[in-house]
Amino acid sequence: MYHLGQFCGIVGTLITLVRPHMQKREQMLLCGIWVNAMSALNFVLIGQTGSAVFLCLIAIVQSMVSVRHERQNTSVSMGENILFFLLYMGFGFWGMITSEGFIWGISWYNFLQLLPILAALMLMLSVFAKDEQKTRVFLLLNGAAWIVYTAVIRSTTLFTTVASMVSTAAALWKYRKKA
Repeated sequence: MYHLGQFCGIVGTLITLVRPHMQKREQMLLCGIWVNAMSALNFVLIGQTGSAVFLCLIAIVQSMVSVRHERQNTSVSMGENILFFLLYMGFGFWGMITSEGFIWGISWYNFLQLLPILAALMLMLSVFAKDEQKTRVFLLLNGAAWIVYTAVIRSTTLFTTVASMVSTAAALWKYRKKA
């Protein structure tokens, strides 16, 4: 199972390479669904039971809702923003508390478990961003939090994060507004 989980991390990396280069938000959102699905599978199969799994699953739901908005040309309501914020925070902290080895108080483990929550909030902002460049900026911030987390837990989704950050930075440059 461990090797299958790590394989899922590699598949997520491949999808991540093309994600920020999609010209339409809907395409980026659909890729995001697959990346989060592969990441969630990776975390479960390598034995990671903390916040990361829950947050990837919420990210999938949020992206699906945003795809619906894109297709119907509707705006995200303030209620949806608040709902997803509460879901990310609630399930993120619930994942910390229910994970094996949770230590009350200030600890390296608790700091580590906060990183997926921070990353999820950046992902939430990327999904609800109004344009593609803002989406890419929030994807970079999302990657910054995930890179530390995945390196520490020794997950192949580290490669996904690195690929995402490099690819996103390249797309930011490629699609920059030229004055």
